[in-house]
Amino acid sequence: MIDFHVHAGDFFRLRDDIQGLLTRRPLEEGEDITRLFTEPAELERYLRRHGVKRAVMLAECGPGTNFSIDSEMIAAKARGSDFFIPFGSINPNFHDARKELEKSLALGIRGFKFYPADHSFDPYTRDMWAVYGECERHGLPIIFHTGHTAQRDAEQKNIQPTDFERIAGSFPGLTIVLAHAGKPLWYQDARDLVLRYENLYVDTALVPLTELTTVLGDLRDVRHKVVFGSDWPVAGSYSKLMSQLEQAHLPPDIASDILHGNADRILSRAGRA
Repeated sequence: MIDFHVHAGDFFRLRDDIQGLLTRRPLEEGEDITRLFTEPAELERYLRRHGVKRAVMLAECGPGTNFSIDSEMIAAKARGSDFFIPFGSINPNFHDARKELEKSLALGIRGFKFYPADHSFDPYTRDMWAVYGECERHGLPIIFHTGHTAQRDAEQKNIQPTDFERIAGSFPGLTIVLAHAGKPLWYQDARDLVLRYENLYVDTALVPLTELTTVLGDLRDVRHKVVFGSDWPVAGSYSKLMSQLEQAHLPPDIASDILHGNADRILSRAGRA
C-alpha cells in the first residue's frame, strides 16, 4: 500500500487538544504514540509492519501544532528516505506564502497540504493563487482538508469540496486531492467533482472503509480517482484499519487502484515537471 495521509512531527510541541485528538483512538498494545509520531525510523517500522510500502508525510504549520510542523521539519524527517514522501505546509496567516513556497522547493518538498479550515485562511487570496500556479508549473500535487475540522478554534468554513472547484477548474494541470472526501456530509459532492475534473482526487482518510460503496457510490466509476489515506495517528490502530479494509471486500482490481495504483501515478509525476 501507499498511505497518502500520514502525520508526523514532535508530539510534545503539539497543543493539548491536538495531543488528545491523536490519542483518542488507541494504538496496538506496546506501541508508543510519542515515539512513533516523533521518530521517523520508528514510524517507518510501524507502517511497514502493516504492509505500507511508501507514505506521504504531511506538514501542518498551524495553531494546533504551535506552528512547529513546517516544511523544514518534515523535509528533515524524510531526508535520505525512500519510504517517506515529504509534503509541506503553507499557512498565509503565518508565512509569506510565496517565500515559503520557494523555501519548500529548495528543501525538496514533493507536494503540499493546505488547511484553510483548520488555519482559518482564505484559499483564494492573490498569494495563494500564485502558489497554486507554481505548484502546477512544478508538477507538485496538493491536498486540501475537506469536511468538518476538529481544531477547537477553527471556523467551519472552506470545508466543502465545492469550495475548491474554482481552483480545480483554473489550474487543470494541478493535481488536487480532497482529503477525507468531504466527510461526513459532502461525499456526493466530492464524487461529482472527481468525475467532472480530471485533475481531482479524493482520499479515504477517516472515511469508513467498510462503507466506501455507500459513501462514494459505485467504485467502478471512481476507481481511478480515489487514493488510500489513513490520517494516522488520528485513525488509531493500523491493525484495526486493516481489519476494516478486509471487511470491505473490495474487488482485487479496484483495491489495487485505490491502495497503490492511483497514488503511484500521482507521485511518479510529483516535482518532476
